[in-house]
Amino acid sequence: MPTNPSVNLPHTSADFATPTGSPKSAASPLTKEDFARRWGFASFLEMFEASTPVGDAGGKKKWLLTALRGGKFLLWNDGEIGSAQEFESREEALARIAATSREVPKAP
Repeated sequence: MPTNPSVNLPHTSADFATPTGSPKSAASPLTKEDFARRWGFASFLEMFEASTPVGDAGGKKKWLLTALRGGKFLLWNDGEIGSAQEFESREEALARIAATSREVPKAP
């Protein structure tokens, strides 16, 4: 039986950007409210308040970690919601932040 190599990869918000069956040309831009509802929250404010800042994403932007139903965690950037990734654990998400900060050289 063939295996699916993408089974253990984190999901990104792009995986959910266009509802199944909808033509891509008809998709509207993802709003903050839509983003929050997509992850199981009633509003963006509710999601933001349920999140913990876990790192700097440049300027005033922050990486936020949000516990989701089912025990998973969402790592997202409040300046670019399209950067969201779902992780199996808090530790896995925090390791991604550490890897990201090593990949991007900081300005002097």
